Amino acid sequence: MRRSLASRKPHARRWEPPQSTGVSASVDAEIAQIRDALTARMGEITVAVVEAIRSEIPFYADAGAVSEEMVTAAVHDNLSYMVRALTDSDFDTAPAAATGRTRAEIGVPLAAIMHAYRIGVHRVWQEVHAIAEARPGLSRQALLLATQHMWEAQDAFVDAMAGAHRDRTTEQALDDAAERAALAEYLLQGHIPSDQSLWEIATLLRIPTTGPYLAVAAATVDVGRSPLSGIADRLRAIDAYSAWRLLPDQQIGIIHAPTPAMRTAVIDLLRRVAVARVGVSAPFGDLRDTPHGLNFARRELVGPGTGVSVFDGSVLGTAAIAAPETTVDLARGVLRGLYELPDDDREPLFATFRAWVAHDGNVKDAAAELFVHPNTVRHRLRRVEQLTGRSVGSPREVAELCLAFEVDARVRLRVGTSRDVTA
Repeated sequence: MRRSLASRKPHARRWEPPQSTGVSASVDAEIAQIRDALTARMGEITVAVVEAIRSEIPFYADAGAVSEEMVTAAVHDNLSYMVRALTDSDFDTAPAAATGRTRAEIGVPLAAIMHAYRIGVHRVWQEVHAIAEARPGLSRQALLLATQHMWEAQDAFVDAMAGAHRDRTTEQALDDAAERAALAEYLLQGHIPSDQSLWEIATLLRIPTTGPYLAVAAATVDVGRSPLSGIADRLRAIDAYSAWRLLPDQQIGIIHAPTPAMRTAVIDLLRRVAVARVGVSAPFGDLRDTPHGLNFARRELVGPGTGVSVFDGSVLGTAAIAAPETTVDLARGVLRGLYELPDDDREPLFATFRAWVAHDGNVKDAAAELFVHPNTVRHRLRRVEQLTGRSVGSPREVAELCLAFEVDARVRLRVGTSRDVTA
């Protein structure tokens, strides 16, 4: 099992300068002189490095992001330890790791810290060069070894700092993801903690507090694996804000979709991403209606096949899925005769009735949509009447037919001669 980040050892390790076989005591003494000269000037070096960091790195230009005191203390400690590494084998990279962790916690980019380190080390190298010019008696071997130790110490410090920064950043991302998932579930299920309001949770989830919104439920294919992979980032790419929660059998979410164009773009994206059936609610404008919207999105998962099914918010659609134990029995009773037909006979009748309803009972418009003669539409409607025992001329019986066909569209019942089957 993979270890958690919290169980890993910190990025701090004991470091020793390379063993300089054959180096004389006089060379060691000369390196110690360089160390002492650098230590004596550490105050001035620190001031110069901090000034360069502030002027060259945009993130550090604002003292509000990282205070002057914090930068100064970090520069002084890290450079002092690096200078000690010239001669001191009792040295570790804990200060560098601490710098990496604390900067990650306040959001300093790793690239900015790396740039700061480079500025500091180059300044120390310039000081070593100045010391060599001021002390011509220093041997070439001492200068080469001091430079080698300094750059190797820098590598150790940078590795420790970068590793600690990455680990802390990852921990924060995991913590943030877990918190967002919990908040998303609160919002979607309507179980709001007493110390937070609905709108506070939406703000923490970075979802605008004014709608309209869409609720989404996607059936999972494999437990623990998202059926809408990377959906939050994909939606953000089209300027749609969202929040999601992965459950064992579903991925549920809320999407801010304030305009018809945005809703169309969202549905198109869901269709491209979906690997199983996805239900989408009708638009709703109040965050307090989120659980209600999710309920209708989940009801759309009952239908047949894969792909995206969008609840239209109509009275018929609501009736069809609001009480399925009742409406399914009604649809079976009304459409039994149609279900017993072969597919080639049944499907044109279904298509014709739906086209006729969509065009408000206008036979000519329905015929134009279906590319058939109006008399063909009339003939098919008479067959629907014969097979269902309902007349398209009776308002009450047309209402029954419309509801039955709506249930069929959402649940897709198939009734055989020997037993009932719900697909």
